[in-house]
Amino acid sequence: MLSRVRGHLAPALRLGRVAGRRARRGLHGLLLALTAAASVVSSSGCHSDAAKKRGVKTAHISDVRGYLEFTARERRRDQRSKLSGQQQESKERILEEAIQLEADGFIYHPNLLEFTLAGLFGLRQFAFEDTNDDRRRTSHDDGTILEFDLDGQFFKKKPYPGSVFARRQRSLTARPFQSSLETTTTSYGVVWQYVSDKMPTSLQFNYTEVLLEPLDDTEDDGLQENTQFRFETAYRFSSHNELSFLYDHQTLKEEPFTLNYDTDELTLSHRWDFGENYAQRLDSELNYFEQRGTFSTERSRWREILRLQHNEDLRSWFQVEAMKRTQGSLSGVPPIDETSFYLTGTLEHRLYESLVTQLFGFGHVQDFESGLNIKRYGAQISFDYRKQNRWGLLLAGYRARIQREDRTGAGVSFEIVDERRTFRDPEPVKLSNKNPVISSLFVTAEDRTTVYRIGDDYITRQIGDEVELERVPTGRIEDGQTVLVDYVYFLGSDFTLDTVAQDFSLRQNFTFGLSPYYRLRWQRQTLDPLDATGVTPEDITAHVLGVEYKKGAFRLMAEFEDHDSTVNPFEAFRVSADYTHRFKSAATLSAKAKWTDVSQKAPFDRETTFLTVEGRYRHPVTRHLTLEAMGLYRNQKDSLSGDDDGIDVDLSLEWIIRQTEVRITYEYSEFEDDYSKNDASTLFVQVRRRF
Repeated sequence: MLSRVRGHLAPALRLGRVAGRRARRGLHGLLLALTAAASVVSSSGCHSDAAKKRGVKTAHISDVRGYLEFTARERRRDQRSKLSGQQQESKERILEEAIQLEADGFIYHPNLLEFTLAGLFGLRQFAFEDTNDDRRRTSHDDGTILEFDLDGQFFKKKPYPGSVFARRQRSLTARPFQSSLETTTTSYGVVWQYVSDKMPTSLQFNYTEVLLEPLDDTEDDGLQENTQFRFETAYRFSSHNELSFLYDHQTLKEEPFTLNYDTDELTLSHRWDFGENYAQRLDSELNYFEQRGTFSTERSRWREILRLQHNEDLRSWFQVEAMKRTQGSLSGVPPIDETSFYLTGTLEHRLYESLVTQLFGFGHVQDFESGLNIKRYGAQISFDYRKQNRWGLLLAGYRARIQREDRTGAGVSFEIVDERRTFRDPEPVKLSNKNPVISSLFVTAEDRTTVYRIGDDYITRQIGDEVELERVPTGRIEDGQTVLVDYVYFLGSDFTLDTVAQDFSLRQNFTFGLSPYYRLRWQRQTLDPLDATGVTPEDITAHVLGVEYKKGAFRLMAEFEDHDSTVNPFEAFRVSADYTHRFKSAATLSAKAKWTDVSQKAPFDRETTFLTVEGRYRHPVTRHLTLEAMGLYRNQKDSLSGDDDGIDVDLSLEWIIRQTEVRITYEYSEFEDDYSKNDASTLFVQVRRRF
């Protein structure tokens, strides 16, 4: 197949050399034309004639280069249901032929305007086919490819330097059991600075457009537009007294989800260093934020932070904050009108390099127009100890905390938009707020073009007043993927919650690589009255005992956790190992393995065992030929959701000889659980000829 590709590509490569010579002349002429046009609008246009008389070039190109590229990609996916016998298949084929030109240069002089310019032009053909039992859908399209990258710096040795840029880039992302998603990102911007010791100033403007186009034409396209203008300046009365101002304006538009708003934020801040050797510091800040559009918010905040250095071993810092906030809604919950006051104080003492002691206290009051009032106050003391000994390094820590939370008045429903959560097997993700309404969950990919379905892509589990999300391995959410979660949660009222907690840790790092450790978490919560809604008290006694061993590129970890809780009790045993080795032949090998066994007790009574083994090998066979392989095995046994088993293998070859580059990649994955069997394969071929 590769010989046929070369045969078809040879005329194009010969044509590319001719086109390259013509492109150099054409690009040089284009830059000269652009320079001449720039000199017309320049206030110093008369300098152009003088420069010509002196024989100075208006534009100089230091390097022109380029390449021809041919890319072919075929992707297949197959899903078979073990329950209904239903079978779904999808196929994608993509061909691209492109030429890229690149140039470096300057206009008049590198200190006036120095630039880097690149452009990619080509054709693309793709075909998509989806078969679901007897139903078959196809889509075809032929299109053009246009990418560019312009980066220019002007007056870079002056006290008022700046830069401009214009870029367009494409990427193709494979999505499980969906057509690939082509993303085209176009951005423009300018940055200008005034470099001054007395009054440093900067101005920045950015515009970014992201076009999301699924290859399956039955899916809706997505669009994201973002504009940002930022102005920042400061006035330095002295090196210890500075007043600064920041203005930030942004607009955001997203489709097909109706999200369109713009924001303005102004921040006026002041820094004052005082006292002996200017060791004391006072930071003041006044901030105003307003967001208008689909989701409206208005916030005013005043903050003071005082830092005091009493002596070499003792210091303290205090913070006072007052905030007024109103917030609208996307889901129809009543708007929020909140006034809050926050006060903290910290005292820190250092005993040589061995012991750090901190005493922390806080108070927080929130008043809502609906009538809800929340008061939180508490204190914490902590000790961090480290000591070198004859065996290595001893680390120990202790923290004790008491807190009271008092709520009165009517409860309030809040709305959260775009909370980021990242899935990492086998651990579920937990929403940051308690008492979320499960029916209000709206989970999407970061590009907001893919909406994930509960049951198919993720499942929920309520533990007390918290909710966990766990990805379904056969769903469209991948391991390590970050998602956006919208939801409504409820703040209950008319109760008092007292919390007493202690944490202790101990670790000895031996010089020969062994590090045993122990951690204790202890918590007791008291609720008054006992039948209050909106919160679930939890008592916890958790012991973690583990050991870690490091020797060169080898690391081994084993850990046991006994988590006794009135809400979510469990026992867990975790083992992991990883190793990296570089051979004399310059080949590299890396291997990772992780095994976890979790036993959840009543009320869930769930047993989960999770195993992953991953290996990567890269071998430069010759100076021109490189081989690379990756393999991943995943196995999970779950007494509730059933067992699953999967593998993923990637093989790639890279061959570079003179001006020609060839890359071939083959990927295969297979996954099976109690309900279905899934397999997918991808073949990617790229041939590039530089000139």
